[in-house]
Amino acid sequence: MEKNLLNPLDVMQECAQLALLGKGYTKTNPVVGAVVANQTEILSRGWHQSFGGPHAEVNAIDSCLVPTEGLDLYVTLEPCSHQGKTPPCVEKIVSSGIKRVFIGVVDPNPVNAGKGLEYLKKHGVEVYVGYMEDLCASIIEDFAKYITDKKHYYTFKTAQSLDGKIATSTGDSKWITSKASREYTHYMRAVSDAILVGVGTVNADDPELNVRHIKSDRDPFKIVLDPNGRMLLDRKLVKNSADKLIYVTCNDNDVSDKLNGLGADIITLGGDGQLDLNKLSDELVKRDILNVMIEGGGKTTGKFFDAGLVDKVNMFIAPILLGGDTVSIAGKGVASVAEGYRLKEIQTKQFESDLYISGKVTDFKQPILDLTEYVRGCCACGCSRDDD
Repeated sequence: MEKNLLNPLDVMQECAQLALLGKGYTKTNPVVGAVVANQTEILSRGWHQSFGGPHAEVNAIDSCLVPTEGLDLYVTLEPCSHQGKTPPCVEKIVSSGIKRVFIGVVDPNPVNAGKGLEYLKKHGVEVYVGYMEDLCASIIEDFAKYITDKKHYYTFKTAQSLDGKIATSTGDSKWITSKASREYTHYMRAVSDAILVGVGTVNADDPELNVRHIKSDRDPFKIVLDPNGRMLLDRKLVKNSADKLIYVTCNDNDVSDKLNGLGADIITLGGDGQLDLNKLSDELVKRDILNVMIEGGGKTTGKFFDAGLVDKVNMFIAPILLGGDTVSIAGKGVASVAEGYRLKEIQTKQFESDLYISGKVTDFKQPILDLTEYVRGCCACGCSRDDD
């Protein structure tokens, strides 16, 4: 029976799913997925598994059990053409005899943007670009922000009541949302490089900020903002996770001295009791932290919104009313409704009786799409858009 030809759009969608397997492991590198195939079947798969490790294309080629001469390579992101922590992937592709390369989107990194395509074409490889580009661009928005702004990607997550409260008037917050919502939150922690909270949350709730409700080998950093040295030292973060704790304060104090002795990473930003969040971003980038999930409380979250640093919002809303003034987002707020943060690309789900709403505040996808469109005409064919 004759086999059907592979649909490049279907194959690229699988590549994107493979890429997400690396989420949380690649630090400031992008997540990338790749497959090696002939015209009728996928022969091997690969993804970027770890920061500094082999890239997706190399893993896919090396895991292929048949000679790769004359085969096709599908990859979500343009292969690199420069020497970094690993050799250029384009050299591996050429030496392996790959005949055709199908690429999701062009690399937004100026060091490589378009150069990988040119190298492949120059060495006789047929190059096709622009498959499932919206999807392929969306999975590397965090990387695009890092490349363009040299800042990491902030996601705000909250579990709140229908009236926007994250605790009762006495501070009770366990549990506002369902078990299913908490399990999904732990998945989001597992794919984040760090979880950020304010000292008020640490002192009041004694959180662990780890991954418990799903199976994962990931343990993200725990960032605590404590400008004036108020953090209690009998908290679980100190007892169980000092080596993963990043303690942020204005100036050295008794708490920072003791935490330093326990192996915590201390960041002192100076100032008179107010933390410069842009300086904090610079410090975290130096530590190769790309994705930070803000988990509160409301005052801390409000400061990040006021500073214009939040990129994405994940809200779990339970059908319960609590009243009071313990809100999920405090801060100065906006002066007018017109200045409010209108979320883009909104997604909704239901977890038991909870409503989950996710949306983007910033857009780092469109520049990738524009760049990809710009170079499409330089490739072996125009290629089909995923939304045609």
